[in-house]
Amino acid sequence: MVSIGTPMVANWTGTAATAEPTRVERRRAISDTEFRSQYLHPRRPVILEGAAAAWPILRHGSPDDFRRAFADHPVRLLGASLRLSELLDVLERSTPERPAPYPCKYEIAKDFRELLDGVTPRLACSLPDRQENPLLPRALFDGVNNLEIFFGGPGGRFPYLHYDVMHLHAWITQLHGDKEFTLYSPKQEEFLYVNANVPWQSAIRNHHNVDHAAYPLFRNARPLKVILRAGETLFIPCGWWHTARSLTMTISVAFDQLGPDNWDDFVADAVATRRREGRAASALLLRAYLAAIGPILSLWERLGGGRSMRWGER
Repeated sequence: MVSIGTPMVANWTGTAATAEPTRVERRRAISDTEFRSQYLHPRRPVILEGAAAAWPILRHGSPDDFRRAFADHPVRLLGASLRLSELLDVLERSTPERPAPYPCKYEIAKDFRELLDGVTPRLACSLPDRQENPLLPRALFDGVNNLEIFFGGPGGRFPYLHYDVMHLHAWITQLHGDKEFTLYSPKQEEFLYVNANVPWQSAIRNHHNVDHAAYPLFRNARPLKVILRAGETLFIPCGWWHTARSLTMTISVAFDQLGPDNWDDFVADAVATRRREGRAASALLLRAYLAAIGPILSLWERLGGGRSMRWGER
């Protein structure tokens, strides 16, 4: 049994059945069982200190480290090609008054494969993950860039308020710098002006400085704010709305998770997407197929499947 750290006791409002935390707890040396019972299944965000301590990249994840190792690595910024060292120069000149573009994000498996060993092993508490299971059609994940690296300059702000597409759980590990996250529980959704065409995004423009005359309901939303620092990992449960801004130069690694606990939400989102596309028959077939393989995947996981500690292994 892993030793269990003392939790920061959350403040609660309402009854036990409807209560929401008023802050995000920080935990260290938490057991897998406790994580699941206190955060995964209740769908409460948490910061895990040292969860990614085994990642080699944490020992050389500063901008200077990236310059030394990958100065000439090609990247793109606003459609233009440049070297990683040039991108870092641009971001380090960023200020809150004149922020550089954000996010500058790259899919590690496609754009930065040299980093795969640096972000291995996978976090044990982020498993099982069904995304790479061969029974799942790859087309379902066309809009998901699983395992990305983010570079941000001081003042950089995420462009929209959202939850991770298809109700996937989000995991963000900070390699360098301080990043502020603002989160809203799914119970706040009625105040967040959901985009009817893109239901995992808010329709609020300039959500970091909201025009309350245009979006009066947003006054009722109650955010949770937390600063993620180097070496820490933020777990954002599926359906939790969030946004972020870089307080300093920041480098982060993020990935999504599909497990048995958010399977039904994922299925509902995948089917709803087909319907919005006008593919009613395809939506019915997809629902039937996913309903059929759900118990198979659960059995496979009970037998130890879906727990590879390396990326890209089915």
